Amino acid sequence: MFFVPSKLLIPAGVLTASVFALRRYKIRKWGRVTNTSSLKGKLFIITGANTGLGFETTKALTARQATTIMACRNLAKADEAIHKIRETTSEGELIPMELDLASFQSIRKFASQVNEKYPDLYCLVNNAGLAAQKPEFTQEGYEIHFGVNHLGQFLLVDLLKDNLKRNNSRVVVVSSRMHEIDASIDLENLGKWVEYDSRLNRLYNNSKLMNFYYARELYKRGFNVHVLCPGLCHTDFFRHYDPKWYHYLIFSPIVWLMLRSAEQGAQNIIYSATDSVTSGEQNPVTGHFVSNVKMRRSKFRFDEHVSERLWEESVSAIAKAESASSS
Repeated sequence: MFFVPSKLLIPAGVLTASVFALRRYKIRKWGRVTNTSSLKGKLFIITGANTGLGFETTKALTARQATTIMACRNLAKADEAIHKIRETTSEGELIPMELDLASFQSIRKFASQVNEKYPDLYCLVNNAGLAAQKPEFTQEGYEIHFGVNHLGQFLLVDLLKDNLKRNNSRVVVVSSRMHEIDASIDLENLGKWVEYDSRLNRLYNNSKLMNFYYARELYKRGFNVHVLCPGLCHTDFFRHYDPKWYHYLIFSPIVWLMLRSAEQGAQNIIYSATDSVTSGEQNPVTGHFVSNVKMRRSKFRFDEHVSERLWEESVSAIAKAESASSS
């Protein structure tokens, strides 16, 4: 039998205290938005506002008297989210509107309504996104990561571009540090479901890299762009992975110690939507993004040729799909 000297055993109380201390350290490192000034009169659009990071961002902005268009696929769930927010604050205004980023028709209808009714947009938060294990496709036939995480918001911004430019509106792009890990722009397979030889979800990682490349190109074109990573958060984002009961049992301690809550992760979105400042030295083109409520530089080496090609291919993908639907 293996013998462990008693002097090497860590008392349970000391171990527990150490774990809690580590958690407190990580929370401090993650940072928080300290600005609580009023956002009255400022209009925000938040995609995926009824759940997770989008919900917490909406809740925080509403408490600061903002007017928020909650762009959601399911209006019944949007109403449920509004009810929950109204249990905590009576400030601000909440406007539920239907938007399905997996449908060009839905995106066009939503953008038309916004441009007609809300010409003074302060900020667009491109928050909605997903990760899937099995092949899923948009109404136009594009695999879901490319179609929703990238192409949907690409079209949305294009349709709102006059509104955004006229108001110098903030455009917030929710990327991820996963863009630095096993990610690439596979120009030959854009929009196709590809099974990569990787333990990670390469299609998701690739889409987060697309988000960053897209933010860079938008910034070059004069948009007020802020790209961010919310951190790894414990939300319903992983609902497509269908975790089993034993996964919760095994990983709950790790989740508690390492993962942020949706409210903690939303701090980076709130900061980008309200306080983040870009400069000639720190902006998406120079590889800078918001992480832990401050600017940091990406480790990824961006390629200008790829950046321009992705933009061109995205324009082409939209044109191709809409030409097919009209024929």
